[in-house]
Order: sequence, then C-alpha cells, then structure tokens
Amino acid sequence: MKSRKLLAILAALLAPALLAAQGGPSMILEFVSGSELTVQIGGTTLAYPSGIAEDDAIPVGALVKTGPTTTAELRLKPNGTLVKLAKNTNFRVDAVAAAPSQTNQFALLGGKVRAVAAKGGSYEIRSTSTVAGVRGTDFTFAVEEGMKNLLLVSKGAVQFGRLGTDGAVLQSILVGAGQFADLFGSAFQALAYTAEQFAAEYGDVDISPDKLKSVPGQDVADAGGDDQGEDGDKEKEEEPSEDSPFVKWLKEALGFELGSVTIDQTTYAKAVIQPIIKVGKLKMGLYLPVIYQTNLFDPGDWYRPRGNDEWSFGTDIGWRSDPAEAALDAVQDLALKIRFLEYGRQLEDPFYLKVGNLNTMTLGHGLLMRNYANDQDFPAVRRIGLNMGVTGEKTGFEVVTNDLADPSVVGARLFFFPVKDFPFSLGAQAVADFFPARELAAPSSVGDPIFLGLGLDMDLPIIRRNALLGIRWFVEGAATVPYIRDSFGTVDPGLKTELLWSDGQLKNWGAATGFIGNVAIIDWRLEFRYFTGAFRPAFFDSAYERVKGAYAEEYAAYLTTPATYDATPNVMGVYGEGGFSFLREKLTFKMGYFWPWSPDAASLADIAGDDYFTAQLVIKKGLIPVVDVYGSISYEKRGLAQDLFYDNDFALLDANTTLKGEVVVPVPKAPNLDLAFVFSTSARRDGNGDILYASPGIPEMVPVITLETRLHF
Repeated sequence: MKSRKLLAILAALLAPALLAAQGGPSMILEFVSGSELTVQIGGTTLAYPSGIAEDDAIPVGALVKTGPTTTAELRLKPNGTLVKLAKNTNFRVDAVAAAPSQTNQFALLGGKVRAVAAKGGSYEIRSTSTVAGVRGTDFTFAVEEGMKNLLLVSKGAVQFGRLGTDGAVLQSILVGAGQFADLFGSAFQALAYTAEQFAAEYGDVDISPDKLKSVPGQDVADAGGDDQGEDGDKEKEEEPSEDSPFVKWLKEALGFELGSVTIDQTTYAKAVIQPIIKVGKLKMGLYLPVIYQTNLFDPGDWYRPRGNDEWSFGTDIGWRSDPAEAALDAVQDLALKIRFLEYGRQLEDPFYLKVGNLNTMTLGHGLLMRNYANDQDFPAVRRIGLNMGVTGEKTGFEVVTNDLADPSVVGARLFFFPVKDFPFSLGAQAVADFFPARELAAPSSVGDPIFLGLGLDMDLPIIRRNALLGIRWFVEGAATVPYIRDSFGTVDPGLKTELLWSDGQLKNWGAATGFIGNVAIIDWRLEFRYFTGAFRPAFFDSAYERVKGAYAEEYAAYLTTPATYDATPNVMGVYGEGGFSFLREKLTFKMGYFWPWSPDAASLADIAGDDYFTAQLVIKKGLIPVVDVYGSISYEKRGLAQDLFYDNDFALLDANTTLKGEVVVPVPKAPNLDLAFVFSTSARRDGNGDILYASPGIPEMVPVITLETRLHF
C-alpha cells in the first residue's frame, strides 16, 4: 500500500518534467504573480514553487488553482495561445491538440480567465452551464456558480453556447468584438458592453503588450488579419477592427443630439454635444449646446441664457479693456458647460460632491431638504447647484445651494461624533430661501419674506452598508419661520417667532425617526413623521421652486389671521419607500408613499393634501431584447389622495407634481442613431418671461415635449 502511494506521488512529481521533455504540444506554466498556486494531478497536489515552477508543463487533466493574492499565465506550446488566470480561479486542462484538426479543451470551474487565442487553432472552454468555442480572439470568461456566467469579447468572435444537463448545446449565439453575453442576464444574447464593464472584466487580467505580440496572429498593431484554414487556403476573418481602450471609452462617453426645445413659449432648434466622463466614483456630464431659431451657424441667432452669450468667454466684454470682468465672464461661460459633476455617495462615503443642474439635492436625512431640484427650467435656465459633504474622524459638514452664481436657497449641516471610534453622530442644520416670493407679481404684498429652517439630527449606523445588508437609525427635528422684509397690512417687518412659539407651545415644527437600509439589491426606508402648522416634511423638495410662491401667500395669511393658523391640525403618519436595481443597474424601480392621519382633523379630507407619493422607473440600454428601447420616468406628487378622493379633480400637471422622463428608440439599421421622446412639465410664462398663475402663488403648468435625434459614437 505504501509503495503504491509512493509511486503515485513520484509520478505526479515527475509528470511536468516528463511532459516537457517529450517536446510535443503542451500547456506550460509561464508566469506566476504571488505564491498561492497549486496544481492537482489525480489525488496529488503540487504547490508553487516547490512542487511546480515556472516553465513546467501542466499535464492534461490537471486542475490549476490560484489563491486570493495570485494570478498565473499559461502558454500553449508550440501554438502560442496565452491564458491568464485571475485570482481565486479554478481552471482545468482537459485536452491539448496534437494536430490542427483537433481542439484544445479547457474547463473553468470558477473565477475568471482571459484567453488570447492564436490563429490557426481551435479552442473550447466549458463551465458547467456554457461552452465557448474560439478561434483567433481575445476575450474574458468569468464564472460564479449560479450567479454569473459572463463572456466578454475584446477582439474577434466567440461562439457561446448554453448547455443542458446532459452537456448538449441547447442554444448558441455569436458574441463579437465589443460585445458580452451572460447566461444569468435578462436574456441570453450578445449586447454591447460599456467602458465600465470592460474595465471591470479586463482590469485584473492585464497582459503586457510584449506578451500579446508573442501570440501568433494577435499582434497589438494587427486589428484583423487572415486565418489559415485546414485546407491551407486563407479565409478572411469577419471581425471588426479592434479599438484601443481610449477609443472604446470615447465611443461610450460622447453623445450628440439634435432636436427642439420650448423656452418661454418660443420653440428653438438645438444641437448639443453631451460627453459623460466616468473615473471610479467620479462622474461628470458636460452640456455643449447651440440653441437657435433659424440659423445654426449665426451666433447672433443663438439663445442666450439670462441674456449671457455663453460662447463668448469674455470676448464680448473685452480682455484688454476690462480683463477682470472678461475673466469672470469666461469662468461663468465655462461653468454653464457643466451639466453635473458627482463623486461618492451621501451618508456612505467620507466625501461626496454634486455640482450642476441637479434633481436630488438633500441635506442630512431630508426633513428640511430632500430631493430638492434646481433644474426645473433646464435648459432655459442652467444653474450651478452644489451639494457637498465631508466626514472626518471627529466632525463633518454638508453644504448646499441652488446656484453658486446666484444663490437664493442655501443650507448647511454640521455634525460631530461624541464617542471616539463609534459612528454615532449628532448634527445641526439650517436652510434659508432669501427670495421665495421673487416670481410673484408683487413680492411686497406678502412681505417679501425670507424662509428660515432650523433642525437637529442624530444618526447611528447599526450595520454598515455592504452588498448584502445595511441598516442605519436616524432622528430629526426641524422648524421653519419667516423673516418679513416689508410691512403689509398689520404685519410689521422682522422675524415672526409667533409662528414658532406662542402660548407656551412650539408650533410650525416637525420630527421624523426611522431606519434606512438595504437587503441585497433592495434599498428601503421606513420612518414615522409628525408635524404641525405650515411645516411640511421635506419642505424644500422637487416641487419647491414651483410652489414657494404659494408658501409665501400661506405664511402671509397666517400672519394676518392667527386664528386660522392655530386651527391647523397636527399631522402624523408613516412613510415607506422601497426599490431595487439589478442586472448591472439596467433595471431600477423605486416607490414611496406617506399616508397622513390626525387626531385633531375633523375628517381625512382636512389632511389629505399632506400625503406624498413618488415612483421612478429606469430601463437602460440592453435590457429589452430585439427593439432595445430604453428610458426613464419619475413622478412625485403631494396631495394625491385629496385629488383622487375628495376634490375629484386629479391633475397630472399641477404645481404639486413633478413629472419627467424619456423614451429612447434605436433607429433600425443605424446602430449609432436613436430617436428620443422627452417629456416634462414647466410653469407657463408670458412673452416677458413672467409666470402666469392659476391661483395665488400657484403657477399654471404646461407639458414640455421634445423629439430628439441622438447620435452616439
């Protein structure tokens, strides 16, 4: 018994050397980065570098395993094909072709490989569920049992087959250069990959240019080439030219659109270049427009936001005559070209930043400001909003403004960690709108107020957010109060603290407490809310810019008739929100609702206007097979129950509603051309640009519909 074991171990130890000595076709361990590599041959395990070393042969039937810190490169000799194993990969050599008519066969049992296949040979890599049939090409193949079976092709083409339980091919598709396919995706089909996907799949299996050049038929400079068939005749490879990673990124990043846009009841044509740049957590979108009426090539016919010639960069002022003013104009013109700049995730990353035209500006957990939007009039008005936060070891802060060039809504939150090395935090926040009545015909008739909001908050991450689970508990309390600039009626200027405190009672305040978290791909939020007077949770929200005139009218009415204010019911209720994003964020859905109730109200009709509903659906390119239609729609509304059940005058386009979205349809046989149907709502304005009101402070709303032609490279 002992002698047989000894012979088996000896055979295993000698196998690499014996195979290498034979001089025939073999798989060679060419290079190892790290030390966690083993080769299993039958019941024997050879460890690197003592049992097996670089330049040793890998016997047929051997299983090569890399650990969490090790990668390896294998070379078929004399063929020249190169296979790189990523970390934590199990790869088996099933057959090495001894003649051109035979197939080199391998198995990927888990992990990832990159194969740069030499032309003139035939190759097959199997997982338990799929098989990849290969000739001369460059691709990656990643397998996570039951979760991922992803093939991504950088060059050439791969026949990708889905296997049945008996190992037979049930379905086969051709995956070409620039495409990927995933057995566990929404559909088993070849789709164009993004720059992020390419970076994710190729980032950990990089191969030096010199080694790539050493693979026959895979010279870095060679984008296609001929393939030698079995009969000795040359066959032209039907594969597109290989693009460099930079060119691939450029094609993904650049976008161009032609269409129309309505600004102040005037219809303009537009030609816009919209590049999007992504680097890690940093994402920036530029907006380079020419919006014109009749002549694209006449700068005098171009639309000028707020009267500013955004393409002058100071030349209309004069760099010699007034260099300081010209420099300021150039900075403003450059800033107008930033659609958005984002980095990090709020409440999760130690630094996050949002700049530009934004629809999701939030302070803290959102009791004062949540999903505030400064892009309601885009592109007629392009603002440079800011939402930024920094978290240090002991303290942190957040700041927000609707427009750095003309700040009217500003806010800040300061917080600190009272317990060392413990994530519990306490914070204070303040938000102000200096011109809530600016759009009213006579701001002084309501005192030309300033809205001030003050709040306190607490935050405790119970389980730090990760891919599977995250829970944080929060508590917030806040109040709003107006400062009156101009006297009106019997109301004198000053800070109106009587709306905040009178008769020994705190009024016009609100509180919220609850949990925010995730379970795998599902994000959720559950909180209890309580508020009094004219206070509303998420006072500065997506519809605030449209209804702030009505808020100014409401506060003025309360100041002139305090009895009406004292009769407002206290409101409480539960807000729930949930959503998911999966298939690499190709499908995202979110919905939330707040149902109010009150012990003081005579009926639900008195508080139905305080309910809140939100829903969002995003479908990205590549989700829907065949037609590949994609787009998004978002809807937010206060007073949904009141409109549906009590007033019986449901209005899709009222001022308390935010509706926007787009549907994009690829043009058949034009792979770089899409048609986009874009819709939103906007306040109606007269010929002078002044808002038209349906009732005091409530603007008339009109749909804005645009049909665009989009070209992507």
